[in-house]
Amino acid sequence: MGTLYDYLKWRGDLTFTEAPLNEVDSLIFSLLSYLDLKGIVPETHQDSSVPIKAAANSFFAKNPDPKKISMGVIVPKQIVTLFRTVKNTRRFRNVEMRAYTNVIDTQKEMQFSAMTFFPGDGTMLIAYRGTDDTLVGWKEDFNMSFLPAVPAQIAAAEYLNHAADYFDGDIRLTGHSKGGNLAVYAAVNCKKEVKPRLTQVWSNDGPGFGEGTLNNPDYIEMRPIIKSIVPQSSVVGMLLEHDENYTVVKSRQAGLFQHDGFTWNIMGGSFVHLADVTGECKRMDRTLNTWIKKMSPEQREQFAEAIYQLLSANDALTLTDLLSLSKSKRTKKGTPLDPEVHKTIQKTLAALVELNTKNILNDIFQKKK
Repeated sequence: MGTLYDYLKWRGDLTFTEAPLNEVDSLIFSLLSYLDLKGIVPETHQDSSVPIKAAANSFFAKNPDPKKISMGVIVPKQIVTLFRTVKNTRRFRNVEMRAYTNVIDTQKEMQFSAMTFFPGDGTMLIAYRGTDDTLVGWKEDFNMSFLPAVPAQIAAAEYLNHAADYFDGDIRLTGHSKGGNLAVYAAVNCKKEVKPRLTQVWSNDGPGFGEGTLNNPDYIEMRPIIKSIVPQSSVVGMLLEHDENYTVVKSRQAGLFQHDGFTWNIMGGSFVHLADVTGECKRMDRTLNTWIKKMSPEQREQFAEAIYQLLSANDALTLTDLLSLSKSKRTKKGTPLDPEVHKTIQKTLAALVELNTKNILNDIFQKKK
């Protein structure tokens, strides 16, 4: 069993016409979408494209010291190393890139980023970025639990529609984490004339959707081409309503750390697949989704707003900003928050702990029985 870097050694000398684009390639493109390529990759679909090798050379010329490249708190720094690696492979170096988009809007509570790739096999692939370091990105994730659609989802569908106007061939979509959710949403909600051109949609440990989405005729229509991939102890990929037709891959890590795609095991041209997720994963899935469903949309909104107020009380815009504050500053500025905010958070999280405890005890009882 190997890593993404082993895969690039095994398959890196084969172009996408010699070895068709697969699920591992999908993850690689998803991870590359986390890079800040503003000013390097053209920002519109009308512009000419730039090859990955040229873009990478520009990126590293602009950032000569890898230690100073910040990916934030949660995005794997290994993506920078991955970028340096793929640019030297025959498989990826000539892949064209364009339409780099990155929008952070605190007023709309929106974090959206995407990029378009042309692998050279006559198709187009759009990669949607997952949640980044921004606090507003996390707020938008919480908003998914009570809004029918968040701004990033709407933007994802619009981005696909616009990209399709400037390309005539087949289209693939991919994304990691929230990016996977955006890929699925875009496929389901794009223009009708675009849908027949979609051939594959990958959600790499992306969260699910609000109530009723899976029964939507538009979702059912696109379901055959949607591939949801989750690690064996997935947490993020099991949030909200999700299709049970998911593919389980083996990770070298445990718990939440499995969300990192660099930990997924690879053999040949695919991930190492498992029969099912772990029992612990199923219990956590049952706990979190029951907890969310027990709250009304209004309660979910109140909880999301309370968490956001707590995190941004020090005027922090990113998780990095938040963690850079000293403990004394966080405490000093955090105390003036409305007592109702603290009460909402404590009450809601207490309900989660109670529910999880009940599920743990029930699982133990069932095993003994």
